[in-house]
Amino acid sequence: MAIIPRVDGKRAYKQVKNASAGPWDVIVIGTGIGGMSCAAALAKKGRRVLMLERHYLPGGFTHMFSRKGFEWDVGVHAMGEMGPGELPARILAWLTGDTVEMVPLGDPFDRFRFHDTEEFGLPDSKAAYVAMLEARFPDEVPRIRRYIRLVDRVCALSKLFFLLKSLPRWTDRMVNGALHLVSTNWWRRTTGEVFDELGIQGKLRTVLSLHWGYYGSVPSESSFPIHALTHSHFWNGAFYPAHGARVFADGLLGTVLRAGGEVLCQAEVGGLLMEGERAVGVTLTDGTTFRAPIVISAAGAKTTVGRIVPESARRSAWGQAILAIPDSPPYICLNLGFEGELEPGDAASANLWLFNTWDSEQKLWDPANSPEPPHILYVSFPSLKNPYHEPGATHRQTGECVTFVPWDLFEQWKDSRRLDRPEAYQSLKAEIEARMLAELRRRLPALMEKLVFCELSSPLTAQHFTNASHGAIYGLQASPQRFTCDHLRSRTPIPGFYLTGVDMASLGVVGGMVSGMLTAASIDPRLYLKLI
Repeated sequence: MAIIPRVDGKRAYKQVKNASAGPWDVIVIGTGIGGMSCAAALAKKGRRVLMLERHYLPGGFTHMFSRKGFEWDVGVHAMGEMGPGELPARILAWLTGDTVEMVPLGDPFDRFRFHDTEEFGLPDSKAAYVAMLEARFPDEVPRIRRYIRLVDRVCALSKLFFLLKSLPRWTDRMVNGALHLVSTNWWRRTTGEVFDELGIQGKLRTVLSLHWGYYGSVPSESSFPIHALTHSHFWNGAFYPAHGARVFADGLLGTVLRAGGEVLCQAEVGGLLMEGERAVGVTLTDGTTFRAPIVISAAGAKTTVGRIVPESARRSAWGQAILAIPDSPPYICLNLGFEGELEPGDAASANLWLFNTWDSEQKLWDPANSPEPPHILYVSFPSLKNPYHEPGATHRQTGECVTFVPWDLFEQWKDSRRLDRPEAYQSLKAEIEARMLAELRRRLPALMEKLVFCELSSPLTAQHFTNASHGAIYGLQASPQRFTCDHLRSRTPIPGFYLTGVDMASLGVVGGMVSGMLTAASIDPRLYLKLI
């Protein structure tokens, strides 16, 4: 199957019963983009890395799955900074041996349709974006220009911020303490506060925050620098991995395996193996143990603190500070299969956002307590992004439709078993699916005539496969509380134990990859040269 990660023609992973004896230089818990990138970087420097994954496939939110001949990505929809010469593109090429081909989504790369028929497109250049804003809001040009200047300034300062996340905590405190004596600590400010200070209101406020769905926090919640960085991330357009998101595992795990490493699936870690105060390995939930002088968790900060570290670390100031940070929102995803020629005005390589509101603060759709349709639907077409997709005689294409929902809707079933959940859960899923389909048919009638298959995933799906806290799509909430928590860094209070992944630094696929590099550089400082 095309969804299976392969290296040199063979599956990139094994089962625990077939594990090699080692010895291992490093153990990485979790095979999401952060864990794979960290492992690949260390493998490039000669480390033998053992990777452990609870799912039956590696890749985390970059893995793929199939139903009835259709294939979907789980979490990869658009990636910025993948153009020639851009630093994240260079890092990806080095980590994978230049095996991952990235293709642009076009211009615009994101399309936004509002309920009142107004439309916006995000162009693939900063200059075109600013020109679009000034043309649509001519009376707001001075505010727009002040805003863009501030975005540029804050983004420039953010590089040092993330670098410090990989250094000892005292270094971070000393440098940031000195820096914030002479400049604003923007990480403490919300996007909404910055909008207010600049006098940005009304439709302009909504248009400037259209991309909040890429990090999951509305303006009143989000730390302004992460909002600004999302702007700059897409200044040169958006990209997608040719052949689908599986190629990240192909390339990154290939680097790990060729250096003598190994990837084990259905290998859930139950805790750290300790000798005194030091981590020296891990114990799986089935009792199997693996040893290494360095252990790295890419399983998510809350999952790591809540399930993997010893109780003493969980109760410490470090553990409690991490557990106190709210989660990003859970999501539901309606996976769609089509047959027939699709209308290019509806279905394209560009992502499509369907808004039923101009309220930039409305985050969650609560179908149990509201008769209204979803206020936002994010529609993506992975097969149309992939230039190598073969639609066949029936013109088969795939789509995905995502929106954010409250965890409270599903919490009562969090301990139920996948494929054996209660009837009440199945009924709620069926209702949500029907209401999402109804809204899609209302907004995209020609497209939906070609629908032949659909399947809904819930936050419990994400929780089951990734152990995501509350089924959160982006890990921890992108808030000032998260980004000002100096306990959240690559180095932990447990000797020999490190964190990586999107919670450690920034969000998204590129954020996870860079987080992996930063953690690897904490262990092998030669890798800092690759971050320049």
